[in-house]
Amino acid sequence: MGGACSDKETGGQPLKARVAPGVELFQDAEGFFELRISSPIGSGSMRGRALSSGLFAALVDFTCTRCPNIPSNPPLQLPSFSNGVWLTVNLCWEGRCEVDIPDGGLGVVAAGDLCASYSRKRPAEFRYPSGRYRGVELFVNERVAEEPAFSLLGKGENAVQRIAREAGPAAVIANDTELNGRMEHLAALLDANDDALAKYEILGLLLGLQRRDLSTAKPRFLLTRAQMGMAAAARDEMERALGARHDARTMAAAFGVSAASLNEYFARAYGSTIAAYLRRRRMEEAATQLTQGAKVTEAAAFVGYANPSKFAAAFKKAYGVPPREWRRESGVRPGGV
Repeated sequence: MGGACSDKETGGQPLKARVAPGVELFQDAEGFFELRISSPIGSGSMRGRALSSGLFAALVDFTCTRCPNIPSNPPLQLPSFSNGVWLTVNLCWEGRCEVDIPDGGLGVVAAGDLCASYSRKRPAEFRYPSGRYRGVELFVNERVAEEPAFSLLGKGENAVQRIAREAGPAAVIANDTELNGRMEHLAALLDANDDALAKYEILGLLLGLQRRDLSTAKPRFLLTRAQMGMAAAARDEMERALGARHDARTMAAAFGVSAASLNEYFARAYGSTIAAYLRRRRMEEAATQLTQGAKVTEAAAFVGYANPSKFAAAFKKAYGVPPREWRRESGVRPGGV
């Protein structure tokens, strides 16, 4: 990300550093760090704390497709990510994120997936194909095994180093009750400022990961960069004009693939077929239009429905109430249809 432009504040106020356009890093008096993103990146934050010089845990809630990584030698008092092996473990609660695969492909981590990863080259950015990501992130340095609380990780090649070696760039475990439960408990302990129990939970997580066969734990959803490019182009085309007619067969023909293939790539990247994605996004946009005061007929036309009755039926199926009731419950004054 390049050098950070420091803008520290004193007098009891949070310390602040601007690390990139639309990305600021804050540190409060209790030792919490918060990476906030805004325009042109998106919105949301990563909030966490350094539990030691070799441990950093955070809760992530981003609405964006890309977010720059924290610098290797960050501002303020974050751990230096340039020293030694750093293992990353993340549990996805909502949305999706991409991980790079050595052969040039991409893996997609979905909700319920726990991903352990290590790469000698730190990624310059994190990518979220669905534009939404919420989860728990843990960064563990190999030297944490030297701390008394983590002596069970062993000496020589310790557990962190073994996990990093076996996991490589992306070991993904889907819906593992034990490991996911430990990550969720860690999130609660971060909120409670209970560092001692948080470390105990991390120790259990690392020992649990050590017992898994990470060499075979591959992402459930794999794509080549070309396939991801096709899926992204199809998504962008729909987002540019949600009310226009979009057909998977027509879009696929432009890429020289079948509609079935394009739908498969799209589902791996975004979790649904092209048609299902378009229906969902149209209803989401219609709900936004109604909340902002649009008439039902205006919202219907905006998302491509010439027949208001068909629009009302589709909206009720998506949200459980007719659009007129949604509009009224949003506090919009009656007037117009």
